[in-house]
Amino acid sequence: MRIILLAIFFITGIGLNAQHQRIEGRIIDCRSQEGIHLVSVGILGTTKGAISDESGKFVIEEVAEGDYTFAVSSIGYEDKRIPVSVPSKNESPIITISLCEQTIDLDQVVVTATRTERLLKNVPIQTQMISSKAIERMQITNFRDLLEYELPGVEFTNNGGYANINMLGFGGKYVLFLVDGERMAGETFDNIDYNRVDMDNVQQIEIVKGAASSLYGSNAVGGVINIITQKPRKTFETGANVRFGSNNEQNYRYTVGTRRKWGYANLTASFKSMDPYLLKDREPLTQWFANGDKVEYPLSETYIAGYKDYSVNPRVGIDVSEKLHLETKGGYYFKERNPGGLDGTKVTDRYYNYSGGLKADYKISDAQHLQISGNFDRYDKFKYYKLLSEKEKTYENSQQRFNGMYTLSFAAGHSLVAGAEYFSDNLMTFMFESDGSNAKRDAQTYAVYTQQEWLLAEKFTLVTGLRYDYHSQFKGHLTPRLSAMFKFTPRFTVRGGYSGGFRSPTLKELYTDWFHPDGGGFQIIGNKDMKAEKSNNFNLSAELSLGKTVITAMTQYSLIEDMVSTLWANQDTVLYANIGDANVWSTELSVTSQITNNLSLKVASSVVTDNLGKRSIIRPFSSTGRIDYIIPVFGKYNPTISFSGKYFGGMDIYGTGDITDTDNETGIEKEVSEEYKVHYDGYAICCLSFAQALPFNLTLNAGINNLFDYKPKFSSFYSSISPGRTYYIGLKWKL
Repeated sequence: MRIILLAIFFITGIGLNAQHQRIEGRIIDCRSQEGIHLVSVGILGTTKGAISDESGKFVIEEVAEGDYTFAVSSIGYEDKRIPVSVPSKNESPIITISLCEQTIDLDQVVVTATRTERLLKNVPIQTQMISSKAIERMQITNFRDLLEYELPGVEFTNNGGYANINMLGFGGKYVLFLVDGERMAGETFDNIDYNRVDMDNVQQIEIVKGAASSLYGSNAVGGVINIITQKPRKTFETGANVRFGSNNEQNYRYTVGTRRKWGYANLTASFKSMDPYLLKDREPLTQWFANGDKVEYPLSETYIAGYKDYSVNPRVGIDVSEKLHLETKGGYYFKERNPGGLDGTKVTDRYYNYSGGLKADYKISDAQHLQISGNFDRYDKFKYYKLLSEKEKTYENSQQRFNGMYTLSFAAGHSLVAGAEYFSDNLMTFMFESDGSNAKRDAQTYAVYTQQEWLLAEKFTLVTGLRYDYHSQFKGHLTPRLSAMFKFTPRFTVRGGYSGGFRSPTLKELYTDWFHPDGGGFQIIGNKDMKAEKSNNFNLSAELSLGKTVITAMTQYSLIEDMVSTLWANQDTVLYANIGDANVWSTELSVTSQITNNLSLKVASSVVTDNLGKRSIIRPFSSTGRIDYIIPVFGKYNPTISFSGKYFGGMDIYGTGDITDTDNETGIEKEVSEEYKVHYDGYAICCLSFAQALPFNLTLNAGINNLFDYKPKFSSFYSSISPGRTYYIGLKWKL
């Protein structure tokens, strides 16, 4: 009897094995025909699935005969559903699945708006993302140019030879820049050193417009721009690129990295340089006075500074256990700025940056996580005297930040973020003492914050947030947030809400006591009696997804109380002070469309107004556009051509100046101060780029910036600093 039972089980086992198959396959890019790593392949209606390896291959074991639907998905690619028939014969089906890149990035994961990972389409707070693939298509190596030509409402002007941002009516001191969630030390005229951002090391850039102080504290009044850097994804990966351009532009970069069972490690190094160039006026700058008089300034020449910089950035992540992950990273950056002309042969500016951080992520359970991090960032400035081969330190800004954050997911769609933060800002500069000697000032901030996300209904999500900051100078401040998202249909989403903001005056605004030598000379005085700025931001946005086309509209209104600016106390003294309230209103409209598999289009426009009247310095209208076309001629080596551009609307800038007036009664001429206007015409700058994939993982890049050779009539604070048409060519290798 026992022998009979064994025979029955043996025969049954053979029959069962004959009805189950091993399925093998490979996921490839529809354009390059190369394998795609980390693609999820699942069989709908079952628990079976697999993840593709570095070559794109996957294997699913023990699949019974029958007809199935495979669900295939990967970040950055369009989801796909394909029918697959598993035969009854004892054979292993081998299938090839082709995926195309997703130009519309609604399925990308973002973290900035809520400090938790969310798909872009499911974030309750309006967030814009620029992916690494978009950056690669644009072939932009400068962070400043990326923001200006990708985002409407963003403009960079020239302030004393340094870049000065305006984003939807807000200057640099109102926009918080982060790298992997950490603040950046150092500023010049309220702007970070934009050269510090290595564009080839960017995974994505997340932009939250409007006040975000309930999560990020001071400075996040006009928005947050978070630069997420890349991590290794393969067992071994390396790459190098080189680029040459007009004005002796040179870029070199190398990266190497690995991802293993124990974690990951990578190292990036870069070198960039460009010579100074000269802008020459074609027409005189003209001031028009209310009485009809005009003053024409002589034609002038303006040097735009050149630079030479290099950086090294290592990072190591270790999976200590299934629950504990540690990451440490560091950075070194050096830049030498050459102002050009005769001055540049004598004195240059040298900048040094040192940074380091440590982060621990602990998985308490599937629903609970604890993150503890510490970060240090220091930025130094020196004057380097070439003839003496000596340098003089003029500035040192160091920042330390420690943060502990707890996240909890509970019920269905509910989440909680709670944290505490310590931030120290230390500044040494010669501008704090009237005799020009270096002096130090510092400020500390202690904060606790919380944010809750509530899924109140299948289509309705509510976000509430609250943050309390205690500043060593301005004491306590409470900042709230209330936002909501309603999905009328899977294709139509509306977001809106209120967010508070605040900005404590900077150490520079509090303690400056410096004689400015230009324009005959004047003293700039800080003010320790100022109040912290407060803001109220109201925003509303709508997003319509029509398959391969997404239309987004957003409007926001910001009211700033006790705005800090400078006032002339008398003819030779400028004082920082609270000048009153200000409001900014902005509206944006964008359309992104994947017209065909080879053709994509993106256009966006913005309108910005404020209540500053003749003190306003914003361009009320701007628009961006980009077309990418993959030419289907060489299969996996198809070239890509891109055309992009931005239009800046015209503007009027008002000021006061001295003119000669004649007294009607005495006929005596005298100097009087009158209001004048300077008009700046609207203009457009367009770019053309070309990328050709080559064998051996090489890509050839070439392009023309400022295609139609636009040059401003005259150079000033509010005019373009483009030198005209420029060219570049580069080669990239990636393994």
